[in-house]
Amino acid sequence: MSESAPVTPSPRRFDPRGALRHRWLVLLGGLALLLVAASVSAFVLLRGEPAVAPPLELAPQAQLDRRWGTYLSEREWGNPREAIGNNGWGLSWRGAIDTEYNYSDDGIAGLTDRDNEFRIGWAFWDGRQEHVTERLLGVSNPQGENGEAITDDRVFNENTPSGSYSRLRYSYPPEERTFDIQLETAKYDSNRMVLTATVTNSGSMSRQLDVVLKGWLAPGGEVQPLVAADATAGGGNDGLLLVGEQSSVAIVGRPPAGWQISAEKGALNENLRDGLESLTQGDGHIGALVYRLRLTPNETQTVRLAIAEGQTGNPAGLAATARDLLEQATALTGARRSEARALFDDVAAYPDLYRQALMSLLWNQSYYRWDGTSGVNPSWSGLVDAHDVLIMPDKWEFPWPASWDQAFHALTAALVDATIAQDQLRFLLSERWQQPDGHIPCAEWVMDMECPPIFAWSAWRVYETTRDREFLAEIYPALQRHYDYWWQNLLVNDGLFTGGFLGMDNLPRSTGRAQADASAWMALFARDMARIASELRDPATERYWIDRGRIQEAINSKLWDEESGFYYDLGPGDRFIQPKSYSGLIPLIAGVVPPERLPPILEALRDEEQFLSVAGIRSMSAESPLYRPGTGGRGVNSNWRGPVWVPINYMLIRALQDVDPGLAADLRDRVVVAVEADWRTTGRFREHFHGDTGEGLGADAQAGWTALVANLIHESWPRPAAD
Repeated sequence: MSESAPVTPSPRRFDPRGALRHRWLVLLGGLALLLVAASVSAFVLLRGEPAVAPPLELAPQAQLDRRWGTYLSEREWGNPREAIGNNGWGLSWRGAIDTEYNYSDDGIAGLTDRDNEFRIGWAFWDGRQEHVTERLLGVSNPQGENGEAITDDRVFNENTPSGSYSRLRYSYPPEERTFDIQLETAKYDSNRMVLTATVTNSGSMSRQLDVVLKGWLAPGGEVQPLVAADATAGGGNDGLLLVGEQSSVAIVGRPPAGWQISAEKGALNENLRDGLESLTQGDGHIGALVYRLRLTPNETQTVRLAIAEGQTGNPAGLAATARDLLEQATALTGARRSEARALFDDVAAYPDLYRQALMSLLWNQSYYRWDGTSGVNPSWSGLVDAHDVLIMPDKWEFPWPASWDQAFHALTAALVDATIAQDQLRFLLSERWQQPDGHIPCAEWVMDMECPPIFAWSAWRVYETTRDREFLAEIYPALQRHYDYWWQNLLVNDGLFTGGFLGMDNLPRSTGRAQADASAWMALFARDMARIASELRDPATERYWIDRGRIQEAINSKLWDEESGFYYDLGPGDRFIQPKSYSGLIPLIAGVVPPERLPPILEALRDEEQFLSVAGIRSMSAESPLYRPGTGGRGVNSNWRGPVWVPINYMLIRALQDVDPGLAADLRDRVVVAVEADWRTTGRFREHFHGDTGEGLGADAQAGWTALVANLIHESWPRPAAD
């Protein structure tokens, strides 16, 4: 990909094998925010004519802090913590317009600080749609043909570890997609940045579009009225002042086409559709500025704002700072864009895919808050206390942490920033999520259930990148508690374990009996605990190696079927639960398969009639009558009954490098090629891939664990170090 050619959806036919070969508007505005009682900060938003500016002397992106970033959720509605009547899907997109959430908020290309005290987001209305679009449109699980699904069209482009630059492409409205909108953020430093919305009318007729900037304080505390003011502009009804208990926000300058202040969440949607004359002064903690664009076919217009942070008490000075910044907005945005596109250049193959996988992972960072008080699991009140910026599995479809997803996220984040990687595990292994008995809740929907215990594996892999022994020592006690929890609660036989669904929701499983994957995951757990204990010089090292040997012997004596040459869960009467699936491949990943048993497993992996597909190893053998390569029709959940999943393939590829390097290389190539082909066609990283065709399926922003493709590239094709 060239710098000037962003990845966007195209009508090209999916072919994984083939993948190898102004008008200026003027605004001056200001926002001020008190972060702590002793230190008042202000934010000035500015929009106006760009001017020729001297060359920028920018601090490198790595020197900026991460207090501000694209951390605003894309979908707070339709999840367990916002349940209505104990129904996690009780709130729809329409209901979210005017229903206050319990915990956080959502928006389009939204920015927020790490504490989620102040939010900034874009909204759009073309004068024709039934509702103003303040959040991405989609359907909930009961409404969608195959579950919940986003229906809006947005593609994540660049993002950087410090948030120095981000770009998202959004098509509006959802069905016609008349307007192509590029939403960019570029930081000058940690306290000043520029926001840009570039709108192109790609239709054949002149059209109107309202581009809205929203700024709002997190509800809570005693919020004072938002009133008209001229404190930062020097006269006239040309500014807004937002005053909260500990926050002040001013937005000033030439009047936009319309503006409003409100305490009601749905006011913008109602008032904008009623006409700009209704967008007037009110009370509340939500402010909105409206810019009404009229665009002829193929015309492009730009809305540009600058944000400057500083001490309150001198709003006019802040406005001047923002004006100065705005004069350099074009150069600033271009410089940060170029800097972002030069990041992550440490691989010799698939550089574009590698870079975008890491940047899409950063887009999936979201502020997440939940204390267990409300939702579909009210019994968890007081047992969890989440208020963190975490990497979500998918920012829209799965806007909550899933524990084993987080373990994989940490692995990929280690290629980006060690702290981001470590923070994923710190949260899971903290007393704010892990329970006193050592249980690590799997996810909001299934807090009582288990995810695969891969956290020691993830911690060791992160350690291999960082060599940070202090981090290992910090999380080791929590890993010990989790390890003991499994031995005390999930041991069902001498060295064999059960774990429930273990994150693979529709795979045929035993209930309360020995599982091939649960037992093998524990063998992997024991191995990595031994490694960590040895590194920390803990005498418990010997215990973990003894445990591993005990588990390995039990797996091979109880869960191996000589006739079919495969491992299975045990069902009633100790009968094997077939068919062949990922469950029986985890012993290979854990390294507990004796050499004499490898041939039939490897043969099944090479067999296109069983596991081998164009995109990698299927989750279930295609010989099974239960095999479903992909979704097809309402209510059909193929998930773990045929599609290819990148995280399991990643672990298989690493395991095979020691026993069949040729097969490992072949699988690596198939996975990378399939992910790249789908990404170049759609601009997205999908949840899983069709077991026959390799087409991307499921959630459309699962980078997430699909971003592990970056690890495959980095481990296989690192760029040689310079002499």
